[in-house]
Amino acid sequence: MKCIIVGAGIVGYSIAEALSNQGHDTTIIDINRDRLSNVEEKLDVQTIEGSGSYLSKLYEAGVENADLLVAVTDSDELNMVDCFLAKSCGVKNTIARVREPDYLTISSSNRQKAMGIDLIINPERIAAQEIAKLVRFPEAQDVDYYADGHVQMLELILPGTSPIVNKSLMEMAFPKPCVIVAIERNDEIIIPRGRHILNAGDTIYILAGTKDMIDIELYIGALHSKPESITILGGGLTGYYLAKFLEKEANRPALKLIEESNKCCQSLAESLNYTMLINGSGTDLSLLEDEGVGNVDIFVAVTNDDKENLLVSILAKHLGAKKTIAQIRRSDYAHLLEKMGIDKAVSPRQLTVAAILKFISQGRIRSLTLLESGRAQMIELEIPFGAFVSGKSLIELNFPEDALIGILVRGDKVLVPKGRDRIYAGDKVIIFALPKVLEKVEEYLTKKH
Repeated sequence: MKCIIVGAGIVGYSIAEALSNQGHDTTIIDINRDRLSNVEEKLDVQTIEGSGSYLSKLYEAGVENADLLVAVTDSDELNMVDCFLAKSCGVKNTIARVREPDYLTISSSNRQKAMGIDLIINPERIAAQEIAKLVRFPEAQDVDYYADGHVQMLELILPGTSPIVNKSLMEMAFPKPCVIVAIERNDEIIIPRGRHILNAGDTIYILAGTKDMIDIELYIGALHSKPESITILGGGLTGYYLAKFLEKEANRPALKLIEESNKCCQSLAESLNYTMLINGSGTDLSLLEDEGVGNVDIFVAVTNDDKENLLVSILAKHLGAKKTIAQIRRSDYAHLLEKMGIDKAVSPRQLTVAAILKFISQGRIRSLTLLESGRAQMIELEIPFGAFVSGKSLIELNFPEDALIGILVRGDKVLVPKGRDRIYAGDKVIIFALPKVLEKVEEYLTKKH
């Protein structure tokens, strides 16, 4: 696939890296020579210096023969113009990063198609949606859904008191069908087999039917509880979207939002109905104490400053907050920060890359989740009619060792497959895989006779 990226900032660089690693012919356009030099030094992609809104630069990049253009400059308007121009030149698909809330109406109207945009991505909104999912399962490090919500994935840290600690997978008697698809131990990702023994402190990734997950958590010893109080630091776009999502929860928690800018607080007051706004600095320890941050169930730091998010999350944890979540834009070290006193780091950049990878694989991949800063992936595929694997049992499949079929969904049935179970066309297959075998897995399961 021939791909063009306009914008070589942090997000553009990450997208270029992901596409290049998957073997796509990638060209990146930017007006900033220093950014392009960084790209040239580290990635195997072509670079063009100039503006993506110049037709001459788009044609230099081969836009008329390109499969995809992704516009991720700092300007929403420029991104939309770039997509419009590229579409008029013949590119097949376009994606625009659009962050301003007022532009959200474009994505739900005919205007998006008229503007030549196939997908609008709002990183802050995506990050807020991710945090909202984590808030619903505060005992989990990560949560996601597959097969139209029928299947759930949880990332859990095993407490020393868990009844499955020091047991092998084949010894476990879960109350409902489920599968542990991966174990993270000492920064190593293990795709387990029946002989593997679980240790206290292991991080496990478990798949099950959504309706069965709470029973499975109880068996594991991970207590599920809904948060009653949440404090958000940062009234920017992510904080705004998150507060709006949480205000719509059926069992709405008590919400506070701390923002240093008085002007921003005034603007938020016009949009938020059930959130207490506090004008002050998150680095003010006395303010945190006065506002009872040490007593909250969840503290979320989503300012535009990674260092502030990290610092204040650590302070909140020290004061007694039960769980802390921090937005970290530098996703390359987000995983490490979870070992420094915060419970979960959320990267808008990583979520944006996952959304784009899912888009370019549309028709084959129904869902895609990047795990552990992209070190592993969970994908959902639908087996096409005429597929080579249709009718074959799992033991007949030549499946890579670095991948595991976790769940089959057939109609309304959620199945944990065994070796003799067969895969059929129309089945939704949920797979855990390391990036190096993902393309091979995808090709193998969708290849036709």
